[in-house]
Amino acid sequence: MESVKSKKTKNSFVQYLRVSTQKQGIDGNGISAQERDINIFLGGQNNPMVIGKYVEVESGANDERPELEKALDLCRKTSSHLLVQKVDRLSRDVEFIAKLVKDKSIQLRVANLPNADNFQIHLFAALGMAEREFISVRTKAAMKAAKERGQKFGNPRLGEINRTRKKVARSFASSVSHIVKPLREKGMTYQEIANTLNSMDLRTTQGCRYHPIQIKRILDRV
Repeated sequence: MESVKSKKTKNSFVQYLRVSTQKQGIDGNGISAQERDINIFLGGQNNPMVIGKYVEVESGANDERPELEKALDLCRKTSSHLLVQKVDRLSRDVEFIAKLVKDKSIQLRVANLPNADNFQIHLFAALGMAEREFISVRTKAAMKAAKERGQKFGNPRLGEINRTRKKVARSFASSVSHIVKPLREKGMTYQEIANTLNSMDLRTTQGCRYHPIQIKRILDRV
């Protein structure tokens, strides 16, 4: 951890970097990769001043992180921006990020989303969580189906398949709702929400583009 006592400045930043393990680094989320992207971001700012840098070794699923708390405290005291490389470096919990976004004393900046406002940061966090949950559910469903095929010599029960599909659909609807609900609350129509999801290359469980009726079904399921 590095920090500097400072008066309030117009364009000051507190860096927060996180890795899950000491050996992490080969997947692009290592400390050196985060520093690289953050430095690129700062290079595009007008006279940026870094007044603190905090590094944490902790899972993104754990929101009890002392270094993050120190970074947030310094941001509040100096009216500085909290700067991270990517949204998931801050947290993998969309509710945690939503809480930060609503905190008027914290100004979030994401190096890989240099022009994103707080609402867009929340949206990208929800999208990332939806993708992770869908991959997890789909993988479990595929493993279960493979097991059934092995036991039933290639003829899994139709009822079991349908129950699995419904489970996948409910789980996916729940995760995507973190994106859809805020958009609906902002007054967007079903068509506008569908267009937004399609523009982000997000697809349904069948791999298809979204339509208004599917947006309504997602909201009805949650």
